[in-house]
Amino acid sequence: MILIVSAISFTLLSSAGGDALSTLRENPQVSDKTIEGLKRIYGLDRTFAERYGLWLFGAVSGDLGESFSFRIPVRTLIWSRFLNTLIMSFVAFAIAVAVSFFLSILSARYRRRFLSGFIETIVLLSASTPRMVLALLVLVITLRFSMSAPAAGEINLFQLFSGAIVLSVPLISVFLAQLRVGLADALNEDFVRLARAKGLAEWRVIALHALRAALNPFLSIAGLSFGGLLGGSVIVETVLGWPGLGALMVSAVRGRDVPLVMGVVLVASAAVWLGNTIAEVLQLVNDKRLRSDNRG
Repeated sequence: MILIVSAISFTLLSSAGGDALSTLRENPQVSDKTIEGLKRIYGLDRTFAERYGLWLFGAVSGDLGESFSFRIPVRTLIWSRFLNTLIMSFVAFAIAVAVSFFLSILSARYRRRFLSGFIETIVLLSASTPRMVLALLVLVITLRFSMSAPAAGEINLFQLFSGAIVLSVPLISVFLAQLRVGLADALNEDFVRLARAKGLAEWRVIALHALRAALNPFLSIAGLSFGGLLGGSVIVETVLGWPGLGALMVSAVRGRDVPLVMGVVLVASAAVWLGNTIAEVLQLVNDKRLRSDNRG
């Protein structure tokens, strides 16, 4: 999967026209001889197959090359930005999971019409509100209260949590809808009726029996969503000025910085794969029937 994504991305970048030296070509003070020399240094005079083969060989050996724009190793640059994106994504994921679990369990315990309507409204609003609108709203609040930017190396907590809330909103709609339906179905199963017949409190029936049965479909969605968070925070980071992978990707594409773009694509693809893998492992831990099927 990662190999296919990298090949497609490299092909699109090559067919887009222009390169990292396009800006220099527009400068009349830079001679054609200088441009040709830089093309040889950066390997831009090679064929597409040669350039992709060299990049792929370096990536397999852990060398992602050097950024054309920042003049530092891509691996070093991505690592610092990846940590920032990881922090915001983790906070967003935690918010979405906490809200979804709380409202789903509350809905399963207290089956009230107004509560059901309230949850359906939250699902509708969180699913239909674009991240761009939420990010712009946060930006307006930031400017309205004249919140200063953090010093170098510091984390702006308002920026972090506001960005995490924006990222969590679409996840809440997906998680809440899945958990609510899953819990409702699980509560009608025979093993839940048996647990009630034993005299267990309703909270224990829901938390220890029904919730566990509803977890596996949720884990599948959660694994894919967390991986998508790491690679899909472009809008939020760009609007809010958060120094993460998304904002770095925008800068790299604008500058036609191929090594940097490919490095970000590689990390984002690996994050999606890792999220799915973790979800599958958690499903095996949660449901012993899956472990039996694998052994069989």
